[in-house]
Amino acid sequence: MKNSKLLLTTTAVAVLMMCYSPSQAKIWRVNKGSNYNGTTLFGNNFGGTAAYPVFKELDQVVGSSGWGSFTVGDTIHMEGSTAGIYDIATVVKRCVIIGPGYFLGDNSKTSNDLYEAKIVRINFNTGSAGSVVMGMNVVDNGNTAHGYIQIAADNIMVRRCRIERSVYFFITGGSGLQLATINQNFFPSGFTPNNALYITNTGFVPPVDLIFNNNICQKTLIWHRGNGTIANITQCKNNVFDGPGNSLNLEFTTADFSNNILIPTNSTVNITAAPGQISYNIGTQNTQFGTNNYNLVVPAITTLFTVGTSTDGHYQIQSGTQAYQNGSDGTDRGVFGGVPASRYTLSGLAPVPVVYEATSTGVVSTTTGLPITVKARTIK
Repeated sequence: MKNSKLLLTTTAVAVLMMCYSPSQAKIWRVNKGSNYNGTTLFGNNFGGTAAYPVFKELDQVVGSSGWGSFTVGDTIHMEGSTAGIYDIATVVKRCVIIGPGYFLGDNSKTSNDLYEAKIVRINFNTGSAGSVVMGMNVVDNGNTAHGYIQIAADNIMVRRCRIERSVYFFITGGSGLQLATINQNFFPSGFTPNNALYITNTGFVPPVDLIFNNNICQKTLIWHRGNGTIANITQCKNNVFDGPGNSLNLEFTTADFSNNILIPTNSTVNITAAPGQISYNIGTQNTQFGTNNYNLVVPAITTLFTVGTSTDGHYQIQSGTQAYQNGSDGTDRGVFGGVPASRYTLSGLAPVPVVYEATSTGVVSTTTGLPITVKARTIK
């Protein structure tokens, strides 16, 4: 069984390596169950070699003392594992980090083994500018410092991740960051702080451009500078906000707040924008977005969504409702509308081939080896 599992893992990785090789960058593997020690063992229990190890932790690849053969811009595949949760990683090199997603048992054709890559925290520090992370489940493992993705570098993109606490912005000296893109993520409720974006240092200057699109947010989105002044989100489109009822849910300035849906009962908003920049949104009360500029008031707002589906799937728009194919671009309002490449993806699956079934007869032939049937699909 152990050999069979190893073969299925390496088969899946082989498919990924053949189909996803941006600019000929190398692809590295990380698996919590690896026996990697950097001297005599290189993850050979998962097919690793001295030249191409299977690392045990993300830091061993892109940390300050990471793998010497790693080239800036390389890709790291974080594999799901039953061996535990990945430790805090502090990224100091530009890279692409790809995990297998989350809610893998909720949705169909997501994974062969349903193992998620859970990590307690990822810090993008100096040197990591231009990095991308997707498909990770960022969790609280019993420490208040857990559950964050920290951004302290320019041009960081956080996509298709489940983040239990917040995207935490941090930089010393009061200097502003450049572009930060927060797209297609799932922010669950039940964790403190109950806010999708978070800062602590009083001298913080928010990013010059901050994009927050196509996220499912069961938290508030209240965005302030370090001195308490309301801060700017450059673009906030096609989100579903399902935060706490009877409280302030949204507070920021923006030049584009459109195609969003605000679900909770009696929630209030404080969004500063020019006339026409708050458009095509849906709330439950007229005091939230009003009815000008194609904004709608739908008191029975839960009727917009499908029922009886997965944790994230039940935010899909039901055909024929007020949110169906009538957004600013003719697509659905909410997270499954907008530009196709930006739409929320169930389970946070990355745009790489996904092996969702691998079977074998279990009979080894001296001429053909072990026959395996692999079923895979590619998510856009």
